[in-house]
Amino acid sequence: MDGTNGISGTELSSFVERIERLQSEKKIIGDDEKVVFAEAKARGFTPRYIRAVIKLRKKTPSERDEDDAMMDLYLASVGMARETPLFAHVKGLGVDVAAREKVIEALKLLAPIDGEIVVKAGSGPRVRIWRDKEGVHAEDVKDASPKFEGKSDSSAKRMQRPGDDAPSCTEEEAHNLGGQARREDKAITENPFAWDDKRRRRWDEGWRAEDGGDGMGPK
Repeated sequence: MDGTNGISGTELSSFVERIERLQSEKKIIGDDEKVVFAEAKARGFTPRYIRAVIKLRKKTPSERDEDDAMMDLYLASVGMARETPLFAHVKGLGVDVAAREKVIEALKLLAPIDGEIVVKAGSGPRVRIWRDKEGVHAEDVKDASPKFEGKSDSSAKRMQRPGDDAPSCTEEEAHNLGGQARREDKAITENPFAWDDKRRRRWDEGWRAEDGGDGMGPK
């Protein structure tokens, strides 16, 4: 043991140097980012909207849907939204008790004979509405609790770069994997291929084709 009070000076210095090196790299990346934003601005694009697009691309489709629903609800609550149709009010199922009961009563009118409607919004439970010979009924449907096999290594995940875990496949298979990722509600930024890998573009195309949009924002 070197240093004082039983502290290993060599080990401590190693940690300090690693942190300083990461801070230096962070500054370089930040400077490079400013240059790119400056170039975009010179071409007529607005940086704050570019940042908004980047933030959206990091979210899963369901996260974006929930954010839109909550924004609509909050705007309506403060009188900043116009009267919305029934399908917009469904977004309040998981967040507002009054809106929830109102929507359920409205949906009962739409319940098909010998059929059912199942609605899921936000973090609230699924609502099953069905019609039979005795009339129309509604009940909450509990979702199965997810199972976790263990804790993830968040530090390792942060250090992971595109391409580190890229699957071995053809460009066409990469296209199919992109579509599968969208069906599994993954964000478009979860593309596993490196930036200079041709399969990255094909994965993006598959995701966007399945989504029906361009991957940049709401359809």
